[in-house]
Amino acid sequence: MTDSNAVAEFRRELRDWLAENCPPGVRDGAEPTVETTPWGSSTIPLDSDSRLWLERMAQRGFTVPTWPVKYGGAGLDRDLYPVLIEELKRINARTPLTGRGVNYIGPTILELGTDEQKAKWLPGIARGEGGWAMGYSEPGAGSDLANLRTRAEIDGDDFVINGQKIWTTMAHDATHIFMLVRTDPDAPKKQQGISFILAPMDQPGVEVRTIRTLAGETEFCEVFFDDARTPRANLVGELNKGWTMAKALLSFE
Repeated sequence: MTDSNAVAEFRRELRDWLAENCPPGVRDGAEPTVETTPWGSSTIPLDSDSRLWLERMAQRGFTVPTWPVKYGGAGLDRDLYPVLIEELKRINARTPLTGRGVNYIGPTILELGTDEQKAKWLPGIARGEGGWAMGYSEPGAGSDLANLRTRAEIDGDDFVINGQKIWTTMAHDATHIFMLVRTDPDAPKKQQGISFILAPMDQPGVEVRTIRTLAGETEFCEVFFDDARTPRANLVGELNKGWTMAKALLSFE
């Protein structure tokens, strides 16, 4: 537990730092020129103040303030984290980074990933490098996710992926996808034989098609996998235990 003097000193130092480093264009009431809150995709342009805010906050570890410093966070404890939130609200500063990287897959890897996976993925997520899609729903496996049929078969050091995901938010702008795949089609129960893997989107065998809504928006996508590949090292958790991983990830939502 942090003593009250240390909390007060952190607040004073933080307030001075924010006064010097928070650009005016990222405060509520400012008129954004393009995107206002980055979610990690390099394909989406940012206005200069949003880009600068992301860079400065990432340098301090404030995009993921409770994560350990070695993984890109600030290592703030339960006494200091609320101070950061309070001071950001006080100046009406917008969050520097959002999305499924910092909100879903990052916390999942931090809690359940291997040391190698943490070192590989978390620092980049904390810096907003790479946008993540969530590959859960499929045609015929939406409300009953355990019916999923996308397959991942082991081939040497890789998984080979075949199948389709649907209603995949922002997949057309994502660099990676975390997904549930069936790795044991002969498992006795449909919740068994499912694994949780990470895969790059920019590769042969991955096709993304946007779904245009009645409002004319194209936020949702279909994603098709045709012998797409990802290293076996991108399996998070145990093989065929992905149902447990999926529930753990959703707890962060």
